[in-house]
Amino acid sequence: MPAPSSDLRDGTARDRYCPAMTKDHPSAPTSKEEIVLRLFDLFRHAGYEGVSIGDISQATGLGRSSLYHYFPGGKADMANVVVGFAKVWLDAHVLAPLRREVPLETRIDAMLAAVHRFYRGGAAPCLVASMLLSRGRDPVDADVGGLIRDWIDTLTQSLEREGSSKAEAAERATAAIVGIEGALIVAQAVERLDIFEKALGEARKTLLDRG
Repeated sequence: MPAPSSDLRDGTARDRYCPAMTKDHPSAPTSKEEIVLRLFDLFRHAGYEGVSIGDISQATGLGRSSLYHYFPGGKADMANVVVGFAKVWLDAHVLAPLRREVPLETRIDAMLAAVHRFYRGGAAPCLVASMLLSRGRDPVDADVGGLIRDWIDTLTQSLEREGSSKAEAAERATAAIVGIEGALIVAQAVERLDIFEKALGEARKTLLDRG
């Protein structure tokens, strides 16, 4: 699995590789990591059913034979790799700060900063939502919902370390993530990024409120 990329952290992958944002055919990628980044951006914006092999070929600059060389299982294989890539990034940038031996406020702020970067302040869609809504009947083995479950579980454990019961910590963690993910969809639907910014602030209050 490729290491998390700075392109993904700063959001430039979307501007460089999304077909809707790119007028010309891109040059062929120079590494497997760059291929995965381009695939990540495609699935993030269009979901599974919304992406064709033709779209993938156009976005990557690779012919069908080259794509099947890298991904023998076709589009389902590509989707599995994309979800795995997202899991690596999530763990390194969103979950890892929650495991650190630092004050809770520092942990939460680091997590929220990473989430803000990942979603480009509310402008970039959620891979989980796009994939879950458009998988159809194709054999995508990757547990895309596991990305959210891992986030909730790690955040719950981080809150438990501060003395919250498991039930209370899980409730607060779930509420915070529901607020963030829901606001992301609404912010894009009505084209108001301030909704997402406000949701991050509300999530912070929820997670730091010790009652």
